[in-house]
Amino acid sequence: MTIVLIAAALLLIAVIVAQALIPRIGERRLERRLTESGGEAFVAIDVFPATRLLRHDGDRIRVRGRELGIGMSKQGGGLSALDGFGEVDIVLMDFVTGPFEIEEFELTRVGSSPYVMRSVATTSGAALADYGGETLGSLGPLLGLVAQAPLGGRSFPVSVEVELESRDGLLAVASGGGTIAGYPAGPIAPLIAGAVARRLEISH
Repeated sequence: MTIVLIAAALLLIAVIVAQALIPRIGERRLERRLTESGGEAFVAIDVFPATRLLRHDGDRIRVRGRELGIGMSKQGGGLSALDGFGEVDIVLMDFVTGPFEIEEFELTRVGSSPYVMRSVATTSGAALADYGGETLGSLGPLLGLVAQAPLGGRSFPVSVEVELESRDGLLAVASGGGTIAGYPAGPIAPLIAGAVARRLEISH
Protein backbone atom coordinates (compact mmCIF):
# COMPACT_ATOMS: atom_id res chain seq x y z
CA MET A 1 0.00 0.00 0.00
CA THR A 2 2.84 2.37 0.91
CA ILE A 3 4.55 1.71 -2.42
CA VAL A 4 1.32 2.50 -4.28
CA LEU A 5 0.91 5.77 -2.39
CA ILE A 6 4.52 6.76 -3.07
CA ALA A 7 4.12 5.96 -6.78
CA ALA A 8 0.90 7.97 -6.93
CA ALA A 9 2.56 10.90 -5.19
CA LEU A 10 5.52 10.79 -7.55
CA LEU A 11 3.19 10.65 -10.56
CA LEU A 12 1.24 13.63 -9.25
CA ILE A 13 4.46 15.59 -8.75
CA ALA A 14 5.58 14.72 -12.29
CA VAL A 15 2.24 15.92 -13.71
CA ILE A 16 2.43 19.19 -11.75
CA VAL A 17 6.02 19.81 -12.85
CA ALA A 18 5.17 19.05 -16.49
CA GLN A 19 2.16 21.38 -16.34
CA ALA A 20 4.40 24.17 -15.08
CA LEU A 21 7.41 23.58 -17.31
CA ILE A 22 6.11 22.57 -20.75
CA PRO A 23 4.27 25.85 -21.49
CA ARG A 24 7.23 27.90 -20.19
CA ILE A 25 9.66 25.94 -22.39
CA GLY A 26 7.38 26.53 -25.37
CA GLU A 27 7.16 30.24 -24.63
CA ARG A 28 10.93 30.65 -24.38
CA ARG A 29 11.50 28.66 -27.57
CA LEU A 30 9.07 30.84 -29.53
CA GLU A 31 10.59 34.02 -28.13
CA ARG A 32 14.03 32.87 -29.30
CA ARG A 33 12.68 32.00 -32.76
CA LEU A 34 11.01 35.38 -33.12
CA THR A 35 14.08 37.33 -32.03
CA GLU A 36 16.82 35.31 -33.75
CA SER A 37 17.34 38.23 -36.16
CA GLY A 38 16.96 40.89 -33.46
CA GLY A 39 14.14 42.71 -31.71
CA GLU A 40 12.15 41.77 -28.65
CA ALA A 41 9.22 39.42 -28.10
CA PHE A 42 6.92 38.14 -25.38
CA VAL A 43 4.91 34.91 -25.65
CA ALA A 44 2.29 33.61 -23.18
CA ILE A 45 0.66 30.18 -23.60
CA ASP A 46 -2.30 28.80 -21.68
CA VAL A 47 -2.81 25.05 -22.06
CA PHE A 48 -4.23 22.23 -19.95
CA PRO A 49 -3.12 19.54 -19.89
CA ALA A 50 0.31 20.78 -20.90
CA THR A 51 1.05 17.76 -23.11
CA ARG A 52 -1.44 19.14 -25.68
CA LEU A 53 1.20 21.70 -26.58
CA LEU A 54 3.36 18.98 -28.08
CA ARG A 55 0.66 18.70 -30.79
CA HIS A 56 0.45 22.47 -31.36
CA ASP A 57 -2.75 22.40 -29.32
CA GLY A 58 -3.67 24.78 -26.52
CA ASP A 59 -6.24 27.09 -24.97
CA ARG A 60 -4.67 30.46 -25.77
CA ILE A 61 -1.53 31.93 -27.28
CA ARG A 62 -0.65 35.59 -26.86
CA VAL A 63 2.32 37.14 -28.68
CA ARG A 64 3.76 40.64 -28.57
CA GLY A 65 6.88 41.79 -30.38
CA ARG A 66 8.67 44.65 -32.10
CA GLU A 67 11.63 45.33 -34.39
CA LEU A 68 11.82 41.71 -35.55
CA GLY A 69 13.31 40.33 -38.75
CA ILE A 70 10.98 37.66 -40.13
CA GLY A 71 11.84 35.85 -43.34
CA MET A 72 9.15 35.36 -45.97
CA SER A 73 8.94 32.24 -48.11
CA LYS A 74 7.87 32.65 -51.73
CA GLN A 75 6.01 29.35 -51.36
CA GLY A 76 3.71 30.86 -48.77
CA GLY A 77 2.43 28.77 -45.88
CA GLY A 78 -0.43 28.16 -43.52
CA LEU A 79 -1.28 28.66 -39.90
CA SER A 80 -0.99 25.05 -38.72
CA ALA A 81 1.19 26.22 -35.82
CA LEU A 82 -1.78 28.24 -34.53
CA ASP A 83 -4.84 26.30 -35.67
CA GLY A 84 -4.94 24.11 -32.55
CA PHE A 85 -5.30 27.04 -30.13
CA GLY A 86 -8.75 28.08 -28.97
CA GLU A 87 -7.73 31.74 -28.93
CA VAL A 88 -5.00 33.50 -30.91
CA ASP A 89 -3.89 37.04 -30.06
CA ILE A 90 -0.81 38.33 -31.90
CA VAL A 91 0.33 41.93 -32.15
CA LEU A 92 3.70 42.81 -33.71
CA MET A 93 5.11 46.27 -34.37
CA ASP A 94 7.89 47.68 -36.53
CA PHE A 95 9.28 44.58 -38.22
CA VAL A 96 10.44 43.55 -41.67
CA THR A 97 9.34 40.56 -43.73
CA GLY A 98 10.09 40.10 -47.42
CA PRO A 99 9.65 43.43 -49.25
CA PHE A 100 7.41 44.88 -46.52
CA GLU A 101 8.26 47.17 -43.62
CA ILE A 102 5.42 46.43 -41.21
CA GLU A 103 4.35 49.20 -38.87
CA GLU A 104 1.49 47.29 -37.25
CA PHE A 105 0.38 43.67 -37.55
CA GLU A 106 -2.52 41.98 -35.75
CA LEU A 107 -3.69 38.39 -36.11
CA THR A 108 -6.55 37.20 -33.92
CA ARG A 109 -9.01 34.32 -33.75
CA VAL A 110 -11.53 33.05 -31.23
CA GLY A 111 -12.84 29.50 -31.42
CA SER A 112 -13.69 28.25 -34.89
CA SER A 113 -14.07 31.73 -36.38
CA PRO A 114 -11.78 32.82 -39.24
CA TYR A 115 -8.54 34.59 -38.41
CA VAL A 116 -8.77 38.38 -38.57
CA MET A 117 -5.62 40.03 -39.88
CA ARG A 118 -4.91 43.74 -39.93
CA SER A 119 -1.64 45.17 -41.19
CA VAL A 120 -0.25 48.60 -41.99
CA ALA A 121 3.05 48.69 -43.86
CA THR A 122 5.13 50.32 -46.56
CA THR A 123 7.06 48.95 -49.52
CA SER A 124 8.55 50.17 -52.79
CA GLY A 125 8.35 49.11 -56.40
CA ALA A 126 12.00 48.11 -56.37
CA ALA A 127 11.52 45.94 -53.26
CA LEU A 128 8.48 44.23 -54.79
CA ALA A 129 10.30 43.59 -58.05
CA ASP A 130 13.33 42.16 -56.22
CA TYR A 131 11.10 39.84 -54.23
CA GLY A 132 9.41 38.46 -57.35
CA GLY A 133 6.58 39.54 -59.61
CA GLU A 134 5.41 35.94 -60.09
CA THR A 135 4.84 35.51 -56.36
CA LEU A 136 2.86 38.75 -56.18
CA GLY A 137 1.09 38.07 -59.45
CA SER A 138 -1.90 40.39 -59.08
CA LEU A 139 0.49 43.31 -58.57
CA GLY A 140 1.92 43.02 -62.07
CA PRO A 141 0.57 46.37 -63.28
CA LEU A 142 1.96 48.10 -60.19
CA LEU A 143 5.37 46.48 -60.56
CA GLY A 144 5.62 47.56 -64.16
CA LEU A 145 4.88 51.14 -63.18
CA VAL A 146 6.86 51.75 -60.02
CA ALA A 147 9.90 49.55 -60.54
CA GLN A 148 11.16 52.02 -63.12
CA ALA A 149 13.57 54.75 -62.02
CA PRO A 150 13.17 57.18 -60.42
CA LEU A 151 9.97 55.78 -58.89
CA GLY A 152 11.37 52.37 -57.97
CA GLY A 153 12.73 53.50 -54.61
CA ARG A 154 9.66 55.47 -53.65
CA SER A 155 7.72 54.12 -50.65
CA PHE A 156 4.05 53.20 -50.97
CA PRO A 157 1.50 52.49 -48.23
CA VAL A 158 0.19 48.97 -47.73
CA SER A 159 -3.07 48.45 -45.87
CA VAL A 160 -4.66 45.03 -45.31
CA GLU A 161 -7.73 43.98 -43.33
CA VAL A 162 -8.98 40.48 -44.11
CA GLU A 163 -10.49 37.33 -42.69
CA LEU A 164 -8.28 34.30 -43.32
CA GLU A 165 -9.26 30.64 -43.30
CA SER A 166 -6.73 27.87 -42.78
CA ARG A 167 -7.47 25.02 -45.19
CA ASP A 168 -5.31 21.91 -45.42
CA GLY A 169 -2.21 23.75 -44.25
CA LEU A 170 -2.75 26.69 -46.62
CA LEU A 171 -4.36 30.10 -46.21
CA ALA A 172 -7.32 31.50 -48.12
CA VAL A 173 -8.86 34.97 -47.92
CA ALA A 174 -12.46 34.56 -46.75
CA SER A 175 -13.42 38.24 -46.90
CA GLY A 176 -11.97 41.73 -46.88
CA GLY A 177 -8.98 42.96 -48.81
CA GLY A 178 -6.27 45.56 -48.99
CA THR A 179 -4.29 47.81 -51.25
CA ILE A 180 -0.78 48.78 -52.22
CA ALA A 181 -0.75 52.32 -53.58
CA GLY A 182 -4.38 51.82 -54.59
CA TYR A 183 -3.88 48.42 -56.28
CA PRO A 184 -5.48 45.22 -54.88
CA ALA A 185 -3.22 43.55 -52.35
CA GLY A 186 -3.84 40.09 -53.82
CA PRO A 187 -1.88 37.31 -52.09
CA ILE A 188 -0.02 39.60 -49.70
CA ALA A 189 -2.10 38.87 -46.56
CA PRO A 190 -1.50 35.08 -46.58
CA LEU A 191 2.21 35.61 -47.27
CA ILE A 192 2.69 37.94 -44.29
CA ALA A 193 0.53 35.86 -41.93
CA GLY A 194 2.28 32.66 -43.02
CA ALA A 195 5.71 34.22 -42.43
CA VAL A 196 4.77 35.08 -38.84
CA ALA A 197 3.20 31.65 -38.22
CA ARG A 198 6.36 29.81 -39.30
CA ARG A 199 8.22 31.49 -36.43
CA LEU A 200 5.59 30.13 -34.05
CA GLU A 201 6.16 26.45 -34.80
CA ILE A 202 7.11 25.08 -31.41
CA SER A 203 8.41 21.73 -32.63
CA HIS A 204 10.98 23.24 -35.05
